[in-house]
Amino acid sequence: MDKILMRAFVPEIRKKNTDTRTVTFVASDGSRDSAHTVLNQAGWDLKRFNANPVIGYNHEVYGAWDTKDVDFVIGKGRAYVEDGKLLVDITFEPKEFNELAEKVYQKVLFGSLNAVSVGFLPKGQGRWGDGEEACGEANETYYYAGQELLEISVVNIPANANATRKGEDLVAEELAALYAEDEAKKKAEQEPEPEPEPEEKGMDAESVLREADLILAASAAIV
Repeated sequence: MDKILMRAFVPEIRKKNTDTRTVTFVASDGSRDSAHTVLNQAGWDLKRFNANPVIGYNHEVYGAWDTKDVDFVIGKGRAYVEDGKLLVDITFEPKEFNELAEKVYQKVLFGSLNAVSVGFLPKGQGRWGDGEEACGEANETYYYAGQELLEISVVNIPANANATRKGEDLVAEELAALYAEDEAKKKAEQEPEPEPEPEEKGMDAESVLREADLILAASAAIV
């Protein structure tokens, strides 16, 4: 799957530093989310994000260069895994050149905004759980093998990706892709391997010499 996916988790802020305008959030953990999936906390690829650490507001940072307000990028971050969770230190842009960043920052300090959501690309081959977590069962759960982090956004509504109709559609689309991937894998496993083509057997050295003697003998008889 090469589509950008998004997840928000139970909000948790670790610390706030008003001197540097930096707030540490828990961005992801190993719990089952509302899309019926679990992100592998040991499988985060953070290189691209930390090289270009975009912090957005409500994921309004994708699209063509002329379709998004640059002020939706509200800060920069540093992502790292600690104690089995993905953490991010977000430093908000100054009020002098980004009033939206200032508003979001003040709401974070006040406590009316306190969650972030990750935008990522899946990596590797994941798997469905066992028993009740198997595909199609009551508690079906898909375990991603790894994820490449692209961006992190401060969001209004955390944890529940299907709280809106748009969210439900996105979850349904992701699960449909996972179902199709699973069916293709099963089909490939069930198809018999093609039988190898018979090898052409060449003549060994003794046969070649015998054939040569016959040819010479025939030639001598003709003469």
